[in-house]
Amino acid sequence: MKQQVKKKDLIAQRAQDFAMSQPALLAVLAMCIFGGFAFGPTFLSYENNLSNVLRQASLMGIAAIGVNFLFLIGARDLSIGATTALCGMIVAKLSPYGFWISILAALAVGAAIGIMNGLIITKLKVQPFIATLGTQLGIRGLALLMNNELSLPLADEAEVLRFIGRGYVFGEFLPMPAAIFIALILISIFITRNTSFGRSLYAIGGSEEAAAMMGVRVDRSKTLAFMISGIAGAIAGIIVTGRLAAAQPGAGTGWEMTIMAAIVIGGTRVRGGVGKIEGVFFGVMFVGLISNLINLNGTISAFWQNIITGTILLLAVLLQSHMEQKKEA
Repeated sequence: MKQQVKKKDLIAQRAQDFAMSQPALLAVLAMCIFGGFAFGPTFLSYENNLSNVLRQASLMGIAAIGVNFLFLIGARDLSIGATTALCGMIVAKLSPYGFWISILAALAVGAAIGIMNGLIITKLKVQPFIATLGTQLGIRGLALLMNNELSLPLADEAEVLRFIGRGYVFGEFLPMPAAIFIALILISIFITRNTSFGRSLYAIGGSEEAAAMMGVRVDRSKTLAFMISGIAGAIAGIIVTGRLAAAQPGAGTGWEMTIMAAIVIGGTRVRGGVGKIEGVFFGVMFVGLISNLINLNGTISAFWQNIITGTILLLAVLLQSHMEQKKEA
């Protein structure tokens, strides 16, 4: 009898630990169940609905992967949306000169923006929030100036770029942006779990001073993390431009806070040192499903998305705080 009670307690404890460690997964499952009951086949149709949700979520998710690297060291990147816009404008501007020239130029600019942010923070000792807020304003201004605040269409011959944004792989099953998103998640998981650089990010997030004492080159790791964030923003800009067949200087506006919410909901600790890259997938999917359900309803204001996302974000932070207190106790 006592063994049965202990077994039940163990199962209950494991279920509670899973719920606390995977809030985004549970939130996504809850949204899917609710959507299925509320809208039936209209919501559950993969071809007509869920694949579009996956495509849209992937655009923001790619940028969120880069920002998640920064969350691991306890930093933020408010310039991610502006980087997406500027790099998209560069891709469209250079698209008449060929695929590789436009792609490499956009990736180089994204990397340069990240390195600039990293150097401002590590060498000038400016707080990441303030540093990236300043670069956000400047980068957004450059994106608006590139074509006098107007959009830039892709060249007619830029079919590969259009395929990246609109195409599918595995027949008509997986949208190309989602395939890129998943591939980047797998690459990022490998980096964070199997490289010295990845381990250094967790060490810095846990304690920067302790990491330095262990021989971690803190400034270099921070700068590399910001460079990855800039490259992720550039990739998102390339795909968004391909999706729309034009670059929008206002692309990525408002992404900053939504991405941070998705990352925290995905299980990455606000203060750094703890987090899994794969949580980004469920975090952005949750945000995407909220928007999708509101659109399917048709009578609810889109501003409810912010209210619901903010509420879940607070719950996720409270869960993180509870887990930390439990470990300390």
